[in-house]
Amino acid sequence: MKQDVTLLFGDTGSGKSEVYMKLFEEMINSGKTSIFLMPEISLTPQMQKRLKVHFGSRAVMWHSRLTKKSKEKILERIYSGEVDIVAGARSALFLPLKNIGLIVVDEEHDDSYKANNRPRYHARDMAIYMGKVLEAKVVLGSATPSLTTFNKFFHVRLKGTYFDSKKEFLFDECESQISDIVISQIEMSIANSRQVIVFLPTRANFKYLSCFSCGAFVECPYCSVGMSLHFDKNALKCHYCGYMEAILKVCPKCGKNDLRSNRIGTAEVVKVLEEKFPDKIVGKFDRDEITTETKLKKVLKDFNDQKIDILVGTQMLSKGHDYQNVDLAVVLGIDTILNQADFRARERAMSLLVQIAGRSGRAGKGRVLIQTKDRSFFERYLGDYELFLSEELPFREELYPPFKKIMRIMISHKYKNIASEILSNVRECLEKYKDIEIIGSGEAPIAKLSAKFRFHILLRSDSPKALLEAVAKCREKNCEIDIDPVNFS
Repeated sequence: MKQDVTLLFGDTGSGKSEVYMKLFEEMINSGKTSIFLMPEISLTPQMQKRLKVHFGSRAVMWHSRLTKKSKEKILERIYSGEVDIVAGARSALFLPLKNIGLIVVDEEHDDSYKANNRPRYHARDMAIYMGKVLEAKVVLGSATPSLTTFNKFFHVRLKGTYFDSKKEFLFDECESQISDIVISQIEMSIANSRQVIVFLPTRANFKYLSCFSCGAFVECPYCSVGMSLHFDKNALKCHYCGYMEAILKVCPKCGKNDLRSNRIGTAEVVKVLEEKFPDKIVGKFDRDEITTETKLKKVLKDFNDQKIDILVGTQMLSKGHDYQNVDLAVVLGIDTILNQADFRARERAMSLLVQIAGRSGRAGKGRVLIQTKDRSFFERYLGDYELFLSEELPFREELYPPFKKIMRIMISHKYKNIASEILSNVRECLEKYKDIEIIGSGEAPIAKLSAKFRFHILLRSDSPKALLEAVAKCREKNCEIDIDPVNFS
């Protein structure tokens, strides 16, 4: 590789993993070690098998769900020089490997590479920095590369699929629900002894419980967010702080018995499909269900062994799994992502759709059923993600990354008046700096989290140094800094 940083832009099923294996082999032959980053643990079981076949015990897996004893054994082997490749989530970057020659960041577009707690680093950016310091090559791989990566780095394009595959895209204009079209398409797959995956962005049975009379949502008492319905626990649960309470019968605001559920979730879809297909096995693949590595491996193995007919899940379904017998991917709720108040909303929605679609028809014919009210947007770019990137780029000029640096200052305090006062003080200080722009400030979209009131300030500049210098002089206690935030909630 001549470039220090290279984007491997390869369609789903185009053989990116085999390129990685070849590169790792070259590193071993030259006496160097490699780090192989993957966005989540959900990718590791299949990749672990591939690495074991190619490199045996010279490759190890590293992630947060390993036991303390397992981690200690891996560290001993790294120190003794028995390990050539460390593969895992973002923490794998910080293991004491010597003589690193290559860092691969697979699915580089994935937001889970950004740490949501301190320190708020982005593993992809950290890998690029480490590559520069260690004089190691860096490969960023994705079928849907981030706009910033595509614009900034040299790329190698892999088009088509390794297997003979053809896809048909179907559209359903219903809101996020199990419509007659969805059922008929699933019936067609089952009749042909094929498997189905169903994606939607929401866990639980339903996302919200709201009052039809007064319009109020049933919110968490500690966070300003609606609580999700979990019928198996007979409870409402906050997915932010974990608070749970019994499902209410009447509206806490107006007292009327007119509560209704909104935005169907994975658990409810599983329930509906089990009723529609009582002789078929329907599995669930989300964070409520996959709580351990053992459960993860079991669900994936059962699905690959065709013991599960329909697999329902959230974004975890998109994470590069290789399902050979799937001929139908159903995408529900994609408009929820497309319509978010975020400059990356179009990119996230399009990327996720392409990734989910890539799970269908890996070998042979496949169908993708997309439930959306915005067919024209998705239809334009299906099959040509490069076109999407080239047409999306002009919308970012002079406003957002990759042309500008964005910083978010988050202020939180248990007393709202103190948080508001800190906001005023910090903003007043920042206004003195002419080379940064305050593009917004006030209450955060989630105004209260874990019983703390939250305010934020959004900054923009051509220079990351200018942002850092200004914030260093204006920052107060109870302020947290996030450069290039991946969400604004």
